[in-house]
Order: sequence, then C-alpha cells, then structure tokens
Amino acid sequence: MKAYRVLGALGLCLLTGLASAQSADRALDINLNDDAVRLGFAWPPGGSSYRADLGYLHNQDRGDIVHGGFHLVDAAANSGTPLTAGLGLRLVYTNTDSADFDGVSLALGGFFRYTLPNANRFNIGGSAYYAPDVVSFGDQSEYYEIGLRFGYNVIRDADVYIGIREIKAEYDDAGRFEFDSSVHVGFEFRF
Repeated sequence: MKAYRVLGALGLCLLTGLASAQSADRALDINLNDDAVRLGFAWPPGGSSYRADLGYLHNQDRGDIVHGGFHLVDAAANSGTPLTAGLGLRLVYTNTDSADFDGVSLALGGFFRYTLPNANRFNIGGSAYYAPDVVSFGDQSEYYEIGLRFGYNVIRDADVYIGIREIKAEYDDAGRFEFDSSVHVGFEFRF
C-alpha cells in the first residue's frame, strides 16, 4: 500500500513539473536493471541557468527513493564548451522494504555531462550527492549516491546509455542499507 502512495505522489509531482515546464530544455529519463527502475524528469524553472528535477527509484527487493532537486547549471568553462555541470541540492525520501525504516535527507552534490568533441554523438555523465547526519531526519542518519554513465545520441533529442550507480543510506537502528548497486540501461528524451 505504501508503494502505491509513493507512486501516486511521484505521478502528481511529474504532472506538476510537466505543467510548469515551459522550455525546450526538459528531459525525461528512464533506466532499469533486473531489480530496479528509476524515472526522472528535469526542467529549467525560470531560465536555462537553473534546473529542477524530480525522480523515483523502486528496487523490488530493497525499497523506494523519491527526490526533488534544484541546481545552478552552466557550461564549465565558456559558452560552447562540451562540458556542462550543475551544483545544487536534493531533498531525498527513502523507505526500505525489508524493515520499516524511512527518512528524509537534504543532500548536496551535483552532476556533469561531457560530449566528446570529435565524436559528438557520444557523451559521459556522472553525479554524486551526500547528506551527513546533521541534515538527515527520521530513522536516517546518512545518505549518499554516486553514478556514472556512457551515452550515445541516437537521434538529436534522445540518448541511449549504460550506467552504474551506488545508492546507500544509513539508519540509526539498522546500519548501512544498500538501495541499488548495479549496472543499468536507460533512455533520456529531451523536449
């Protein structure tokens, strides 16, 4: 029952994001492996220098993660550079399946995307987020997420990619809990 509430909340968040996104810089990201699926939606609220995102990860054996984030985004050097980066924060809610532990964290971090100049259909991206005990609430005392992906631009507004990620949270009475640590494949659609 709890999973249905989380899915309903995520659907409402995605619909709100779609309704408020009025730019061509929106992206829908879907990735999966044998045990987990992740959906994400990003858009620039009020200008191309900002990026808001919503996401949901469900691991059938481990639990659920819902996040909402806000980043400052720009070319890492000057306009036209193949490297884009963003720094910001994410509000993350986690819920384990095996035990009834949940919590909220305010994770700091960022992401990057590098398009290879001489092979501009290929790109490399990554992200990292961390929340120590001081900004973790509920049963949760720490959260971290790190990911890396290699993509191929199939058509101008869509990538297919393979990635690897590790997402863990620490809970006061349960210790460290791994939500996902695996390879996944995905699609990113930009519109």
